[in-house]
Amino acid sequence: MPPLDLHVAVFGASGAGKTVLLAAFYRAQTQPSFQEEYAYKIQAVNKAQGNQLLGRFYRLEEGKFPEGSTRFDEIEFDFFPRDLPEAAVRVHWYDYPGRWWEDEPVDAEEREAMRQGLLKLGMSQVGILLADGAKYRSEGTGYIRWLFEHFADECDRLRRTSAATGDEVSFPREWILALSKADLFPPDYGARDFEREVCRDADDQLAKLCSVLRAEHAFGHRFMLLSSVAAPADAQVDPRTSLGVRALAPAVLVSTVEGAVREAQATRKEKSAKETFFQGLRDLVQFVDSVDDFLPKRYQIVSKILRFVSIKDFASTRVDRLKKVREDALRRGDTFKAVLTGMVAALRDEEGLRAYHQNQ
Repeated sequence: MPPLDLHVAVFGASGAGKTVLLAAFYRAQTQPSFQEEYAYKIQAVNKAQGNQLLGRFYRLEEGKFPEGSTRFDEIEFDFFPRDLPEAAVRVHWYDYPGRWWEDEPVDAEEREAMRQGLLKLGMSQVGILLADGAKYRSEGTGYIRWLFEHFADECDRLRRTSAATGDEVSFPREWILALSKADLFPPDYGARDFEREVCRDADDQLAKLCSVLRAEHAFGHRFMLLSSVAAPADAQVDPRTSLGVRALAPAVLVSTVEGAVREAQATRKEKSAKETFFQGLRDLVQFVDSVDDFLPKRYQIVSKILRFVSIKDFASTRVDRLKKVREDALRRGDTFKAVLTGMVAALRDEEGLRAYHQNQ
């Protein structure tokens, strides 16, 4: 059976840390210790891209931070269960260059690259907006307000520019707001604290951004802390110091399912205003055999996910239960259930609870 495809688009201004994040994301999840603890590992589909990412990370260990990307990159990662040969999930990572936010294309070739990149955004189930933790720490919520205003204006401009050329750009409907360089914050600072500050001090800007993206629930209820590496004064990088990197793919998975539930609920004429996500998920499971008939194409993978991960698994806060389900799946050779359940468990462990928070 071919792997499930998850598409994620990553946005961030120059210097926010997208390039370092990608290198740390790959390096952390290719290690035997990660495979032992989380029961899966990842592998770059393109060997050259994988080697490039590892090279970036090893240069980080020497204190050599890479320059930010100046082009639209698409990198594919396969997720393999421990000791099983078949890939279960393939993540398509779209990296939208920060420079494209700030400058016009330099020539026709770059203009075409931007056009092609924008078309791929419509395939993404989830978008990640990366806020620069160093700027947030020094400038406070004024920086967050600027980030939201700037991103909203840029998305609006991209939509209008694309429409004028006959290409209707479509942005992801589900979003995660992630704070990079989280090692700069106190050890007791979590994603819940970040959420509280943003919703308190930048609510008007959040509303504007949701309106521009034409998605009422796009921003304001999923938050992450991400620290690719710790960077002390001597610039000696310890690869064990990352935060939230292991929870990133699981957060994308869960956000995809949540998006599908909302899409399904929106198609029903009658539903309670107090209906919870899990009530909606239960209804979705009941009609899973026909789910592809009414879900948009980007969410059709959810019909497959829900055949392998139960409502109880999604709702469970007990890591021990999730790990038991995962290990049972490994023994049976059930590739999909092993990886998907392992991802849900990664959001429930100590690091996941600090690094990821959703308020709805």
